[in-house]
Amino acid sequence: MTNEKLIELQNIVLPVMRILALIDQDMEKKLKEIPLGLIRKNATRMHAVCRFKRGPKGYTKTIDDVKEVAIHPEALNEEWIHYARFLMYHEYLHAIGNIRHDAVFRELESRWPDEDAKNAGKEFGRFLRSKSAKWNWTCPECNKTHPRSRKSNGRYLCRICKVTLIDSPAGQTHQTQ
Repeated sequence: MTNEKLIELQNIVLPVMRILALIDQDMEKKLKEIPLGLIRKNATRMHAVCRFKRGPKGYTKTIDDVKEVAIHPEALNEEWIHYARFLMYHEYLHAIGNIRHDAVFRELESRWPDEDAKNAGKEFGRFLRSKSAKWNWTCPECNKTHPRSRKSNGRYLCRICKVTLIDSPAGQTHQTQ
């Protein structure tokens, strides 16, 4: 089922890349041959990756050197599928030879037609971190919460109120007394 979703994404993204004149028919064929996969489900910082085969340091990587394009499994859920399309587009830009996130890469990336998807990265990252959080650090003054994996133990202050943040287990909605 998951592999079917990845192929479905691929079948949406590659024609868009053809329309944008980023790839030709031969490149599309090569991109379709690249194995698709998933990154580990507990990753909170990485949303997708284009993995290359090892080679000598400093050599120019080509589409033939791509080992795998992998997407975060949570991105395949219906709520995030628009962002998953953008992630695959982003990783395919790497696969066709745009390794660095330089000005040229950013210009190519900006051509993706779905503006909401391009801006969904921060929200997706927050979603992943809150999902994996074991603790919420909460300001008692302004009630701003910060999902974290460890207790603060009174070591941190709210940036706004300068009040010590209170720890509560992630499932708990209010401070027990």
